[in-house]
Amino acid sequence: MPKYIVKIVETEDELKEYFQIRHEVFVKGQKIFSKTDKDEYDKGALHIIAIEISTGDVVGVVRCYRKERNTWFGGRLGAAPGYRNGRVGHHLVKFAVSTAKAKGCEKFHAHVQLNNVKFFQRLDWMTVGERVIYEGVLHHLMEANLDSY
Repeated sequence: MPKYIVKIVETEDELKEYFQIRHEVFVKGQKIFSKTDKDEYDKGALHIIAIEISTGDVVGVVRCYRKERNTWFGGRLGAAPGYRNGRVGHHLVKFAVSTAKAKGCEKFHAHVQLNNVKFFQRLDWMTVGERVIYEGVLHHLMEANLDSY
């Protein structure tokens, strides 16, 4: 069973791999975006990667950013092919929320595609509000139970 290091991107090479996985997942794979999934939130975001220890490969990504006061958002959670079984995502979500909490986060939200709602519920997240169209895809706005992180 693979083991992972989860960390904030530190080098240009790591950032390149980070954006490559995002592109593979959201532009090529899910076709949510036509050319790029980069947006205005990337500039101030914490870009987080999961690295498989045995190979040194970046195998998963997520970002988080402060949106207003002490409310943070997570997004662009993705994994490389062969790593989409939830284990990498679990580590990435826990790291992202814990990191934001350490920086004063009082609410942590994410727009979650409907097929991923159960995954987040297992991580002690709850849906808040109605379903919304986000980037042309139906999502639930979800919130992490910060007491679990």
